[in-house]
Amino acid sequence: MISFIAALFQIAILLVPSAVLMYQYVLFKQGVRRKDSLFPIYDSQLPTLSVLVPTRGEKVEVIQGLLNNLSSVQWDKDRLEVVIVSDDSPEQFLYITKNLQIPPNLNVKIVRRERNVGYKSGALAHAFSISKGELVITLDVDARLDKDSLVKAYNHMRAFGCDAVTMNWVGYTNNKHSTLAKGLAISTSIADKSLLRGRDAIGLKIFPVGCGTMFSRRAIEEVGPWDPRMIQDDLEIGARLLSKGKRVCSSSSSVYVEVPDNLVAFYVQQTRWAMGSIEVLTRRFKEIMSKNLSVRQKIDILLFLLQYIPIALTFVAAAGLVITPLVIGKWYDYLESPLILVWITALSLYGYNFIKQAKDLGLKTVEAFRALGKISSYTVAISPFILIGLLSGLRRTRKYVVTPKGVKVTTWIQYPILFFGLAFISSSLIYFLHHSYITSLWLLYYSMGFLFTFFTFKREL
Repeated sequence: MISFIAALFQIAILLVPSAVLMYQYVLFKQGVRRKDSLFPIYDSQLPTLSVLVPTRGEKVEVIQGLLNNLSSVQWDKDRLEVVIVSDDSPEQFLYITKNLQIPPNLNVKIVRRERNVGYKSGALAHAFSISKGELVITLDVDARLDKDSLVKAYNHMRAFGCDAVTMNWVGYTNNKHSTLAKGLAISTSIADKSLLRGRDAIGLKIFPVGCGTMFSRRAIEEVGPWDPRMIQDDLEIGARLLSKGKRVCSSSSSVYVEVPDNLVAFYVQQTRWAMGSIEVLTRRFKEIMSKNLSVRQKIDILLFLLQYIPIALTFVAAAGLVITPLVIGKWYDYLESPLILVWITALSLYGYNFIKQAKDLGLKTVEAFRALGKISSYTVAISPFILIGLLSGLRRTRKYVVTPKGVKVTTWIQYPILFFGLAFISSSLIYFLHHSYITSLWLLYYSMGFLFTFFTFKREL
């Protein structure tokens, strides 16, 4: 019985996370090697393009910044329109329309939805219904583009015969003091090279991204626009596109996205993404199992949509290490296994890759290590809430919360984080006293993520 329980703990804590990290590293290497083979495009060859921008509760200055940015990008402005759909109150919408300065070369439509059905998905569907472009691209209000980003994305779409093309996410923050934001910018770069470009490079199917995906209008019309009932707009429409045999590609064209700079924003974002991934897995399972997808592609899609499971599974297993000895009355070294070396190797490989990417992005070695420690700790600390998000994705009704970027917020989540940190470090001490050294050391390591987050998160506010 003890051996069976130990095997379960070792699989959940050591084997599954190690396999995920190593798989991601293999994909990352593939993504780094991939090069775009493109050719020049002239304004006369550009189709009409609609930029769809949902907004709610955003400052006028942020929306203004996007419009100013779009007015300077390379695209025939006679073939470009910006469709902003607001879910704000009538008073806030009036304030926005009165204070926005529309660039003279830009065609901008600003409308307000009377009924906020479906949050972002519903706003995108509404924006699509009043847009006219042969191409559409989704952008968040805090997104920014390089001058040639749109042309490069379209060039990639045309060169590779894609029905949709994702842009390369580059994280940025207005909070230059946030170590978390630096860590997220680095992990965003790694995720783009592995989960998008790497998977695309070896013939796996990728999903659109919520900010910075250019679609063929014809492809969206064939599968239907965004489903207002679903939270994760990009994964949901992606499942339907893939089921119809549509090709979604990844490109090196840059879109700059604002990353969370504090614990609450990170917690809101990650729990929503976890909830959305399970929602799509369960509600679009038929599409994922489409005959247009190979067995290999289906397995990879399932793994992609289950990417938050290892985080939640590790937390559940850690809690099991605390509770199990109290139930069976025996303190056993459950993690004493050669798999601990595999786990250490996988973590070391990820850490090396993270530091290397950080230095490539211009961070100093000390900054890179601090960013790695911060994002690792915060990820561990919110793991109980990731578990709740995953379970919420199975519910019939779900609550959608917009990620609060760049604003000060109050929170209560530090208290359960402290509780779990104290529980894990106390259990670590008891395991040590019972000579279960491997399990003790792992619980000590795991508890540090909770405790470090509790004692440092206010510095990010």
